[in-house]
Amino acid sequence: MNHLSFFLLLLLPCLGIAQPNQKYFNKFIGFNYASIDTSNSDIRAVVKLWNKYLIKKIYGYQYKIDTSGYYYWNDEEKQFYNEPDLILATDPYLATSQTNILSIKPIENNFFKITSVKGFVDDSTTMFKTQVIFSVLAKKVNNSFKLFNYFYLDKNKLIQKTIGNVCYYYPSAYKFNEEKAKNFVSFEDSLSVLFSLPEPKSITYIVDNNNDALLDDLGYYYDGFRGSGEHAGKYIYKNNIILSSVDENHRHEMVHYFTNLKNPEVIRFFDEGLATYFGGSMGHSLNWHLEYINEYIKDNPALDITDASKFGYLNAKTNPQYAFGAIIIKYAIDKLGFQKVLDLLQYSDKKISYKEVIEKELGINKSELNTFLKTYITEHLTVKQ
Repeated sequence: MNHLSFFLLLLLPCLGIAQPNQKYFNKFIGFNYASIDTSNSDIRAVVKLWNKYLIKKIYGYQYKIDTSGYYYWNDEEKQFYNEPDLILATDPYLATSQTNILSIKPIENNFFKITSVKGFVDDSTTMFKTQVIFSVLAKKVNNSFKLFNYFYLDKNKLIQKTIGNVCYYYPSAYKFNEEKAKNFVSFEDSLSVLFSLPEPKSITYIVDNNNDALLDDLGYYYDGFRGSGEHAGKYIYKNNIILSSVDENHRHEMVHYFTNLKNPEVIRFFDEGLATYFGGSMGHSLNWHLEYINEYIKDNPALDITDASKFGYLNAKTNPQYAFGAIIIKYAIDKLGFQKVLDLLQYSDKKISYKEVIEKELGINKSELNTFLKTYITEHLTVKQ
């Protein structure tokens, strides 16, 4: 008996960690009760469900428990997605953001729509900064409420077409190009050979005419993703979902599947560089971006273009760092072959910087990288002309 008591005492701290502290986590969640009818028993149940789930996700993110909150989702989507919450699967960092629940309202087919805003208080201004505004759904299943993605209902309003292992979803107003879809499947097969990795069993590919319409399909009213311009894309790794407002052949996003399968800690500079090398970015080719960036460099000759803090997104049309990553990838392929690219991709973003890797693998000194890139752009565009 004494041995058992001693064992339980040792176990108590672990048991304490296993349960979220309700009072601590509640400060991350707010309610706009003026728009939430808590006199309705079903809405009260949905409030309780959503609150518990949000607490579980904060807790899970903090303690690196990927399955935390999994229970609260419906069985159908849990079988279909590795991460049933498509919002957090798209932007995992949002798990610990402050959430304010704006409204909970009944909609068709006995669903309730939960609309929330996520963001944080900026320490420098003490102002709340909105990151996303979105909706998820809840419905009673076997006498208890479960969560559903907004896409669960929305996809029934979209046209579905399967090409190879890719299931496309698009609105009736979208002019679907089957030839581009077939080219995408062929490109996927080529990457599989190039990386010596298997293709995914299936890909869900949601395509629409612009970012606003595309994100509406997932239940977003606003997201930082919109700031990427009229055309963009995103690969949701956990669920093999591609979002594209470019077209049916969004090669840039397909590259991310293989680079992350090869190395989940891949350095983003090389990851985005390879994706841009093969598929351009934001609906434009690499050459387009280099021409656009070159005009800016001409007007700012003293700028260190390798400083991402000063030269990240130039505007909604281009991210220079993606283009510079593509330059390094092209240089590696031209000089040393694709095996050297695989060498660049093997490094962890937690252990070494991309500049150190470039110096080690390609012999370009960190202090000379700024000049190297500017010279490369000038010579490349001169040859092209």
